[in-house]
Amino acid sequence: MSGTLKAGRRQSERRRDRRIDAPMTIVIGNTPYGIGDWSPSGARIVDYVGSLGPGDVAQLRVLVPTAGPGALFRTEGRVQRVDAASGSLGLAFEGLDTVAFTTLNRYFRERLIRGQA
Repeated sequence: MSGTLKAGRRQSERRRDRRIDAPMTIVIGNTPYGIGDWSPSGARIVDYVGSLGPGDVAQLRVLVPTAGPGALFRTEGRVQRVDAASGSLGLAFEGLDTVAFTTLNRYFRERLIRGQA
């Protein structure tokens, strides 16, 4: 994992928003990835295989399994960290339009209220 942490400060404390592990899929290129955890501001992709590194920006398609047919939107994600040992990649969403932001927030709140996070 890149970056250093101050003594006594856990990685989870660096995050601005609470994360949940509710289902969601992110597609980079033509490869769909499962999500380990996410918030309306970013996500941790599990089992990532690719060449993205910290600071890179990727074009994303995000599938949110809301009620009914679900929601699919496009956005960008800036790589915050890569952990080759665990195969995870941390992304911060960038340039979310109003509909995408509202969809993520609604799904996030629904999962928290239902206790399914």
